[in-house]
Amino acid sequence: MIKGKKSVGVDIGSNAIKIIGLRKKKKIRIEFMKLTDLYMSRNVNRPEDLSDTLLVQVIRGLISEIKGGVRKVKTSVSGPNALVHSMELPNLSENEILSAIRWKLGSIILFNIDDVEIDFHVLNTNNNSNMQTVLVGIVPANKMKKHLDILNRAHLEPEIVEIDTLAIYNCFITLQDLHPDKTVALVNIGAECTTLIVIHPDHDPFFKSIAIGGNTLTRDIERTLHISFIDAEQQKIEMNYQLSHNTDNTNDYKEIGCKGPLLSMVAKLAEEVKKADIYYQILYGEEGLQRIYLTGGGAKLKNLDYLLADAVKVPVALWNPLKSEKLECGQEIENIDEMGLQFATSLGLALRDEL
Repeated sequence: MIKGKKSVGVDIGSNAIKIIGLRKKKKIRIEFMKLTDLYMSRNVNRPEDLSDTLLVQVIRGLISEIKGGVRKVKTSVSGPNALVHSMELPNLSENEILSAIRWKLGSIILFNIDDVEIDFHVLNTNNNSNMQTVLVGIVPANKMKKHLDILNRAHLEPEIVEIDTLAIYNCFITLQDLHPDKTVALVNIGAECTTLIVIHPDHDPFFKSIAIGGNTLTRDIERTLHISFIDAEQQKIEMNYQLSHNTDNTNDYKEIGCKGPLLSMVAKLAEEVKKADIYYQILYGEEGLQRIYLTGGGAKLKNLDYLLADAVKVPVALWNPLKSEKLECGQEIENIDEMGLQFATSLGLALRDEL
């Protein structure tokens, strides 16, 4: 990071907008942080109410609170259709790589290959086998256009637009020290989907986007208890997993009613983690997962780490990137234990290509 230069990451999520500004001094210094939860702030009461115009208004409001303002930002797109794939390809020129990628993606993705934006990065090259490993990012063209339109209307100029999966990975490997012989998984639970990344220092990472998120649980609670989305969101936040079986009490009934959707979500996440673990073991011949790091807004659910650890039989730790010793902040951050879990994407963006 050029000393003194400000780097700003903007994460426009389905439920919250996060903005963080960094500046390189002796350490990487957090200059400012802004977060708006679209539901708890009562900007919207259900997903159907969320519009591009509202997002632009919220972003403008957050930017207006930043001293000196912000123009250039690093940002990301997210969702089940924003994908990251690792491919083995022959050693080819840049133009040939893109053609080969498009040909291989035709049998992988469910949408028209002509309707996507594609970028790639060569991870490594093996001259002996004349093969190379290529990391490929895929985003539907209409999704990218919509994202850029929101930024433009908010008077922001994107320096970088990447897939949130890569920003989360960048944040983790920059701030978290890895054990040289251990395989770990990073699980980032967002509003609409969960990012799963399996990491070992000696091998390429494995990426998977899972169509399960915090809103999945909220919708299940909404259907189970026959309440509104915003009330279900509140129930989710206030859930206490130390349940009483006395259903004569109204609050206990609500907790028990929420338990089924919660355990279903945990079971699905556990199944995906186990499958990724087995795949990684077969691919690289390493031992199974030694630890799971849990982050993202959905990781704030009380005792979710314990439930996932029990289901997968692997230790689970909450990962708060804001608590990294590689960062410093000019002032105390309120509610850092909760806020920090939501900043992996925006922080990873701000750190992008800067260290």
